[in-house]
Amino acid sequence: MHSFSMRFPGGKLKAMTFSYDDGVSADYRLVELMRKYHIKGTFNINTSHYKNGASPDNHVTKDFLKELANDPQFEIACHGHSHPYYTLIPQSAAINDIITNRKNLEEITDTIVRGFAYPYGPYNDLSEEAIKASGIVYARPTQPTNAFKLPENWLKWHPTCHHKMSLNLYDEFEGLNYSAGDGSVMYVWGHSYEFDNDNNWNLIETLFERCHKNPDIWFATNMEIYNYVEDFKRLVFSADGSIVHNPTRTDLYANLDGFWKPDTGTSVTIPAGATVKLY
Repeated sequence: MHSFSMRFPGGKLKAMTFSYDDGVSADYRLVELMRKYHIKGTFNINTSHYKNGASPDNHVTKDFLKELANDPQFEIACHGHSHPYYTLIPQSAAINDIITNRKNLEEITDTIVRGFAYPYGPYNDLSEEAIKASGIVYARPTQPTNAFKLPENWLKWHPTCHHKMSLNLYDEFEGLNYSAGDGSVMYVWGHSYEFDNDNNWNLIETLFERCHKNPDIWFATNMEIYNYVEDFKRLVFSADGSIVHNPTRTDLYANLDGFWKPDTGTSVTIPAGATVKLY
């Protein structure tokens, strides 16, 4: 029996993604740094600030949101229209708030918005149902895992860590030389205003400077990781597993017979629309 494990684009074993909340004006500086180091990221926006078409002084402008949403380096995602505790309001009110948030962001950006970060972090079964009913495909709480695994449930995609702990955990992430299964993901979240409050912009720039030099990491937005993993799940195999067909528009990558130690397996590319003989 042959093992068959997912790898990220280019056959990479590791992926890294960043998620920042609230759309505050410090995001301008964060985006500059991300562009400097070619780091991808997702920005989660609550839209109640943008009343009557205005852009508040302490938040980014609507034009900036549209610019980011239409730049493949970035993603705009939902963070609740009014930033409520979804665990403390009726489910119907939660659905209304999420749908309002989606509609506003889609109107601002001219894109389809399907990602989400839970305001304040908490969630329960009712809020998870509300998220799903509103057309959201992934959602990020705030409780960290301190680990590098993909989620079993995309609506409970816990981050690896807050950026305050990112340098320490990056040392561990960088040192990984194997992954049991489908690759490793380091997911960092935070608020850009915290860098001003804590006077530690050097922390995130040091992390960017270190990680962008690593050729083994795929940098992606939250949605890009979700889309890639879901596309990989759509692969179709022959009865004995020796032939695989890729019905998607995405080139997909895998490791054959290297489940525990990827350097001992065979790298496999399954081009979009192609059928490949594995063995």
